Amino acid sequence: MNHLKSLCLLTIAGSSLVAGTAAAQGQGADNYYSRNKYEAVKDRQQPAFDPEPIRLGTFLVDATGLVGVTYNSNVYAQNNNEESDVIVRIGGEVVGRTNWAVHEIGFDVSAYQNEYLDLSDESAPTLHAGMRGRLDVTRDFSLGARVFADKAVEQRYEPAGLGGLEKPIEYTVAGGEVSADYTNDRFRWNNAVGVTSYDYKDGRIIGTGAEADQDFRDRDNTYARTRLSYAISPDLAVYTQGTVHDEAYNSTQIIGGLPRKRDSQGYTVAAGVDFELQSLIRGDVAVGYLNEDKKDDYFADVDGLSLDARIQWFPSRLTTVTFLGSRRVADTGVFTSPSALATTYRAEIDHELRRNLILSAHAGFTDYDYQEIDRTDEMSNIGVAAKYKMNKRLHIDAFARHLAWDSSGSDVAFVPSYGINLIGVELRFHP
Repeated sequence: MNHLKSLCLLTIAGSSLVAGTAAAQGQGADNYYSRNKYEAVKDRQQPAFDPEPIRLGTFLVDATGLVGVTYNSNVYAQNNNEESDVIVRIGGEVVGRTNWAVHEIGFDVSAYQNEYLDLSDESAPTLHAGMRGRLDVTRDFSLGARVFADKAVEQRYEPAGLGGLEKPIEYTVAGGEVSADYTNDRFRWNNAVGVTSYDYKDGRIIGTGAEADQDFRDRDNTYARTRLSYAISPDLAVYTQGTVHDEAYNSTQIIGGLPRKRDSQGYTVAAGVDFELQSLIRGDVAVGYLNEDKKDDYFADVDGLSLDARIQWFPSRLTTVTFLGSRRVADTGVFTSPSALATTYRAEIDHELRRNLILSAHAGFTDYDYQEIDRTDEMSNIGVAAKYKMNKRLHIDAFARHLAWDSSGSDVAFVPSYGINLIGVELRFHP
């Protein structure tokens, strides 16, 4: 926790310094950090077709009901003897927020059931609940807090779920966070401290019914992050940011006849730019260094380049092109490897064919480089989609995606490669 303590102390000390000099700064931070020269296709409001929030007392509430059907060509993510099925998805979500001039309280709740018509063991719910609040202490300084809880299942195509299990692994995630944000003229300082807990349910091996223990994955992740920005002009800001975390696992695992634990401490430091240029480009790009130290010497430490990037290009008012990139350390749930360097690149294009019809396409690629074993995974996700807003009450989404996975190395387990085709349509109802 040494990294975490140091960052927290630095944040507190710096907050005092900034607060002491706030009176000397001018107003106008919105002018320096407004990024509204261009409007992304999916962000554009269409009053004739977008649903209106429901007013409940001091809350504005958005509610959505969903009914969808998806065809999955390879439910078990296999490279032979593929089994297909049709999944019916039913559920909805409610999102609310206050409309006060200052301060804000918000909540969001969702519940969905994915029902497989033939392979019923794959059926499972997805649940979420969250609350958040913001206290505007002054015009420049605010405090925030949020809590959340999720229940879901791992997808068959995720690294820990590739073959061998009777049904997908269920898990719950719960956490909370407090934040402090300061904005004045050219300066912005965003800070947060939080904890997230992961709890995985044991599975069963196909054929034998033997228990597939998942307790080695249960953990608490305590983290802190800070980002200090300075606006050089209304179109360009530079910043430095840092994150520290402490991963504390609840139990040990037996490897080579000896107990091992996946506990670690890590940090990421980066420098970046936040911009919106006259050349029809808007973005936020941070490049830095990541490090993760394992407390058990049996596991190797991880370090290297970090990346967090989002760039949007607006070739016309009706078209938006988005590029995304990231590089981070991930615990994929593979028993013999607590860490993998995950590198992701993705490109998306959205085109407004008509005011109420948006066509989209995307291509994404993720590479997992495992640190303890001889294994590399490459995943691609390519697809097209269409959103038709029939009216304020009914929106229709249609999509087709192709997922491909390829694993290489001497420590590849179960399925080395596979492909999945997903074709679906969803109806979204807005009261």
